[in-house]
Amino acid sequence: MRSVVAALLLGAVTSSGATASEAPAARCTAARPVVSSTETAVEARVLTGCTAGELVVFRAALTFRAHGTQCSALAEELEADPATEPQWIRARLQLTCGPGEKGHAGSQTTVEMFDQKNTRVATYGLSDSYAEKTGSHLWTVEFVAGLGDLPVAPDPAVQTSSASAGRGSTLTRIDHQTRS
Repeated sequence: MRSVVAALLLGAVTSSGATASEAPAARCTAARPVVSSTETAVEARVLTGCTAGELVVFRAALTFRAHGTQCSALAEELEADPATEPQWIRARLQLTCGPGEKGHAGSQTTVEMFDQKNTRVATYGLSDSYAEKTGSHLWTVEFVAGLGDLPVAPDPAVQTSSASAGRGSTLTRIDHQTRS
């Protein structure tokens, strides 16, 4: 993956056309969230990134995993990148584990910011244990990543974590509910 980024960086630096004062506008996109399951866990992943012309300037990946034999995940549609700055993208994921399950749910986010001189990387995670004999568990994960100020107001009742690398930043909010 680093060789692809290096090639993009080299191509953007050596291509003719735009001068240094004509910085191309940033655009952020995301791959559709991917959900995969095994016999004992379910995992949802989403990759987002921002480019300026051909130059990859920011990339963030979220992985959220719940362990249990009766767990499932749903990945909701992504909210599109706004037309004006700040540029960002939003994904919503839901993971559910049925009654009688006990185990661990957790997320890991990796943020990478690229420029012509170096790469900055930040990694953070959130985790939650659960053990409920009668109720099911529902986690709603909202993941926002992009360049500039992110459009999420903090809610003290919801578990939140964030990271940044250069101009890029992410915010992950996880709401955990037990239903009987």
